[in-house]
Amino acid sequence: MKRKTTFRLAAAALAMTQLFTAAASAAFTNGFSWSYPVGEGLTYTRTEGKNTAGVQRANVLTYEPNTGVSPVMVYAGDTVYGSKATITNAVKYLQNQGKTVIGGTNADFFVMSSGVPIGLVIDKGTLISSDAWQYAVGFKKDGTAVIGRPTMGIRITGASGSCSVSYFNKTRTTAGAYLLDRSYDEATHFAAKGSYIVLEREDSTPVKAGGSVKLKVVSKGTGSSSFAIGENQMVLTKSDGANVPSWVDFPVGEEVTLSITAADPAWSEVEYAVGGKLLIDDGTVTTSGIDAASSRRARSAIGVKSDGTVVLYEIDGNQSSVSTGLTAAELGEELKELGCVRALCLDGGGSSAMALRQPGASETSLISSPSDGSQRACANYIFFTANTPSDGATAHAVLTPSYRYILPGASTWFSIKGADASYGPAEAPADLVFEVSNDMGTVEGQTFTAGQKSGSATITASNGSFSGSMNVCVTGDVQSIALQSGGRSISSVNVKPGQSVDLDALGYHLGQKMASADTAFTWTVSGGIGSVDEKGVFTAGSSMASGTLTCSYGNTRASIPVNVGMGDPQDASFVSTFEDGLGGFTASEGVSLSRVTDYTSVARGTGSLKALWNGESADGFTLSASPADVADMNYLTLWARSENTHGTLTAVFTDAEGNELTAPLSAATVNGWKQLTAPVPEGAVQFTGLHFEKSSSGLSHSALLLDQIVLTAHHAVTNSDCPAVHLNSTAVTVDAGAKATISGTATMENGKYPVRAANITVKVDGKTQSGAAAMNGSDLTVTTGALAAGTHTVTIDVSDDAGSRTRVCATVTAGSAANAFADTASHWARGYASLLNTRGIMKGEGKGGSMYFYPDRNLTRKEFAVTMARTLGLDTSSADVSAFADSDSIPSWAAGAVNAVAKAGFMTGESRGGVMYFNPDADITRAEVMTVIGRLLPRGYAAASLNYRDASAIPSWAAEHVKTCVSAGIIGGYTDGTLLPLGRITRGEIAKVLALL
Repeated sequence: MKRKTTFRLAAAALAMTQLFTAAASAAFTNGFSWSYPVGEGLTYTRTEGKNTAGVQRANVLTYEPNTGVSPVMVYAGDTVYGSKATITNAVKYLQNQGKTVIGGTNADFFVMSSGVPIGLVIDKGTLISSDAWQYAVGFKKDGTAVIGRPTMGIRITGASGSCSVSYFNKTRTTAGAYLLDRSYDEATHFAAKGSYIVLEREDSTPVKAGGSVKLKVVSKGTGSSSFAIGENQMVLTKSDGANVPSWVDFPVGEEVTLSITAADPAWSEVEYAVGGKLLIDDGTVTTSGIDAASSRRARSAIGVKSDGTVVLYEIDGNQSSVSTGLTAAELGEELKELGCVRALCLDGGGSSAMALRQPGASETSLISSPSDGSQRACANYIFFTANTPSDGATAHAVLTPSYRYILPGASTWFSIKGADASYGPAEAPADLVFEVSNDMGTVEGQTFTAGQKSGSATITASNGSFSGSMNVCVTGDVQSIALQSGGRSISSVNVKPGQSVDLDALGYHLGQKMASADTAFTWTVSGGIGSVDEKGVFTAGSSMASGTLTCSYGNTRASIPVNVGMGDPQDASFVSTFEDGLGGFTASEGVSLSRVTDYTSVARGTGSLKALWNGESADGFTLSASPADVADMNYLTLWARSENTHGTLTAVFTDAEGNELTAPLSAATVNGWKQLTAPVPEGAVQFTGLHFEKSSSGLSHSALLLDQIVLTAHHAVTNSDCPAVHLNSTAVTVDAGAKATISGTATMENGKYPVRAANITVKVDGKTQSGAAAMNGSDLTVTTGALAAGTHTVTIDVSDDAGSRTRVCATVTAGSAANAFADTASHWARGYASLLNTRGIMKGEGKGGSMYFYPDRNLTRKEFAVTMARTLGLDTSSADVSAFADSDSIPSWAAGAVNAVAKAGFMTGESRGGVMYFNPDADITRAEVMTVIGRLLPRGYAAASLNYRDASAIPSWAAEHVKTCVSAGIIGGYTDGTLLPLGRITRGEIAKVLALL
C-alpha cells in the first residue's frame, strides 16, 4: 500500500508538470513544478516559471482534510498586541507546545506598529479578536475549512440596556464601541480621550461564537491614559467623538452578559481562524479592497476547492533574479487554475513566507526568499501539524537532487534519505533499484546523468519494500552563464604568461543553478591572450596581452576580461612607512629624530620621519637604519623633503664582508615632497641607512623629512596613479547575525598588478578588522564578522607600494535597518543615524517620550566639535576654552570637546582683530567640514578634479582638503552638479560622513 501511494504521488507530480507547462490561463509560462508528500494528505509543490514580468517562484501546500494532519493558527504570544514573530520563531513557539510542525505560511494583514491583526482570530475555539468586517478562513476539528465573512454580532446586555460592540480586541479608534480583554494585552494602550467601563468575569466561560459570558461592572471612568487589564477583566470603551448610538453607561455593580452570534452557524464549530481579503468568490476572481492589488509583489493566499481540499499558496516577489511576484488578479487566476472556488488573499510583500519540514528531516525551516532580505515579524500564521508521532521506522525513500535543472548530457548527484509513516526522519533504505521515465537518462550509484532529450524526468527508486521518486527538468534553455575557478566566482582572469587556469561554467535557468558540464559549452578567446580547450582550461600565451574569454551555450554567453602578465606583484620589502614610531632609524650626533603627523609634514599615510639639524654649522649627517636584507632586491624608493637647507641623499649598503657600498638618490631634495630612487649596488646584502649632504648654505633650523622607504625586486615604484578599486556592490544585505561578503577588484601600477592584501585596511563601523581582506589575483574579497541587526558601514582603504591610496565604502544592512529615532523612519539617513547613536557619536533629543534626531537640521560648530571628539576618542576632560573670546557662549556640554579639537589642531576658530573666536552657534559649512576631515585622512589619495558648477566658490584654504575628501569618497556633490562648499551641512549628512570615516 505504501509503495502504491509513493508511485501515485510521483505520477501526480509529473502530471502537474505537464499541465502547468501547457496551461494558457495560468500566471506562469515556460515553467516546471514538482510535488511530493510531506504529511498524511498533505502535499508540497514547488512551481517555477516566468510571466511577462519576469521569473516567478511559488510554494504550495495542498491539504486533504484528515485526522493525521491538522491545520492550526498561531500568534506567537499570549496577546495579539505586540506579539509579532518571524515564521521561524512561530514554528519554535508551536514546537515548544509539543506540536510537530510540517509547514505553513504567514496569515492575516496587521497593523505594523502594534502587530494587531486586521481580521478574525480564533484559537482552540476561543474568539481572540473579532472579524472587523473582514473575510476569514476557519478550520474545524476535522480539518475542513470555512471561508467567508463571519459577521459576528457582539453585545453587552444588562438591566440598563444593550450595547452593540463593533470590535473585540482591536486598538481603539473613533469607529465604534470596543471590548478588550487579556487576549488583547495586559494594558489598554489608550492614546486619546474616551470613556471606559471595567467588567469583571462572573464565570470562566470562554469567549466563543454562539456563546455568552457573565460579567459585572466594577468601575468606570474617562481619560486618555493606558491602564492595566486584570486577569479576569474586560474593558468596554469608546473614544470621544465616536458615534455609538447604542452606548449604555452601565452603573457599577450591574451584572451584564456578553453574547456573540455568527450569521453562519458554521463559525461556532471553528477551532482556528484568521482573517484575509476576498480573492475568489464562487469561482470568480475579485481584487476589490486588496492593497496594492495592481502591483507585482510577494503574496500569500489560501483557497478551498469544491471537494474541500485546502490550498495554501506563497509566491516570492520583489527580487528580479529570484521571483518577481504577482498582482492580486494574477494571484487569483493562479489559485483558480489550481482548482480553488473560494480564496482569500493573505498579507504579502515582506510578510510573505513559507516554512516546511522536508520529508525525512527533523527540523522545519524557511524555504521562501523574503523580499525584505530577512524574515519579517508578522501577526499570525497558518500551519499544518502532524498528529501521528514519528516512530523512526522507515516507510518511504526520499530522493533529493543537487540540481533540479540539468543540461542535456550533464549529471547531478542526489541524496537518499528515509522517512517514517509521518514523514519524520528514519534510516535510509538500501538496495534500491532505479528507473528513469521516458529514457530521459541513466542512474549509476546516486548520480543521474541526463540524455540528450529535453523534458521532465522522473527517477523512481524501490527495493520491494520502500519506494520514492524525484523529478528533474532536462533543458537546454540556458538563460545566463556564470564562470568559476576552484569553486569561486570570477569576474576576470589575471595570469602570468604560460599559466593555465581551469574554468567551470554554470548555466542558470529561471534564476536557478543548473547541473552543467563544461564540455556542453562553447569556449573561445580573443585578443591574442592564449587558448582555451573544450573543458574550459585556459592557457595564457607567451607574452603580455589583454583580451576576452567567452563561454556560450546557444545564444547565451558570458564574457570576462583576461589580463596576461599581471600575475603577482613584484617582491618588495617595506623598510619603513613610519606609521608607528621611527622605523628603526637612529641619527648621528647633533640630529634630533621624531615621528611627525601634521598633515603638511606627511607624504604618505599618517606619519613621517623628521630629522632636525643645524644646517648652518654642519655639512650633513647620517641616518642609520636597522639592517634590511636586500637579497633579490634591486631598487630603493623613498619620499623626501628638506626644509631651509637643500641637499642630496645617498643610500648606504654593505656587502657580505661588511664593506660599505653607496648609491646616490636620483635627485636633490627641495621644499616639497619628492619621490627619489636609487639602484641597489651589485654585491650589496643589507641596506643600512642614508647620508644627507647639503648642496648650498644652510640655516640653523633645518630639517629633512622621509617617508615610505621601499626596496623592490624588478622596478622602482614611481607610478603616479592610485590603486584602482572597484566593488561589485556598495549596498549589501544579510541576515541579522550573519557575516557580510563584499567583492570586487583591486589593482595597482596602472592595472599591471594586484594590490597586496597586507596593504588593505578594512574598518567595520569605524573599527579596524584585521584579516578581513583577501586577494585572489586581482579579485578582492572582504568578509566582516557577524553583524548585529541594523545598518553597518565597511570602509576599504587600499595603498600601493608607492604609498598612493584609494578608499571605497559599502553599506551593509543586517536584517531590518535599525531606526533609533521617531523622525527618521522614512529618512534616507535612518541607518546612519542609528549606527552613530549605537556608537555613541551622535545622540538625539527626547520629546514626548520619544527620541528625535532632526536629520534635516543644520549642524552647528559646537555640535560638530562634539561629534568629532567622540569619533576620534579625544580626551574631553578639560573644559578650558579661555583661548576663545566667545568662551561664554560655549555651553558646558560642548566645552570639553571644543578644547579637545582645538588642542589637536582640527578646529582653530576665526581670528578677528587678533582675537580668536570659536563661533559655537554658527552653522558649520561643508568646506569647513571637509577641511577638518581632510586633516584627519591619511596622505596619498589622488587630488580629485573638482568639476562642479560652483567649484569657483571653494575657499583657497579648503581646496586641497576638498579634493582629498571627494577623492576618498567622504563627501560628494549633488545631483544638480553642485558641491555647495559654503552651504550648510545637515545632521543627516554628517551622520553619513562620520559613518564612512
